[in-house]
Amino acid sequence: MKVYARIMKVVTAIENIVLAISMILVLVLTFGNVVARKVFHHSWGFTEEIVVAVFVLISLLAAGVAAKDGGLVNLGLISDNVSYGKQKVLHIISTMICVIYSLILAWEGWGRIQADHTFSPILHISKSVFWSFVVIGGISMALHFIQNCIEFCIKGSGKEEAE
Repeated sequence: MKVYARIMKVVTAIENIVLAISMILVLVLTFGNVVARKVFHHSWGFTEEIVVAVFVLISLLAAGVAAKDGGLVNLGLISDNVSYGKQKVLHIISTMICVIYSLILAWEGWGRIQADHTFSPILHISKSVFWSFVVIGGISMALHFIQNCIEFCIKGSGKEEAE
């Protein structure tokens, strides 16, 4: 488990760097487009393609990073009111469902890469590049859900000491 934790530490660091660069890219492109429209009365048409694609990457990678810390939305109505042993079982079931969903998302993204041989209208970039962001995000989420589950089962919720 320590090896997985070390690997995920590196993966998370890479994801954080990609997220930071992506956010800066979106900010620069969007601001530049606004300035170009207002000052030069000419819009940068390519920014929409890039910004939308990068937002997909940002959303899915950020969801993965949030899953690592249990930061995604969940309903603790049942799990908060049961013993630690039952919490563990519920957490494992929840993780399995989330991992399956994430892998289906990645699989569907992979299917789109294989099927979509079109190009973006302005930049003429293969849409498979954009679909790869869905695959990357799905894999990221699956890995982080697993990491969260392992940490929960090893470290516990803090409730077991109270019982």
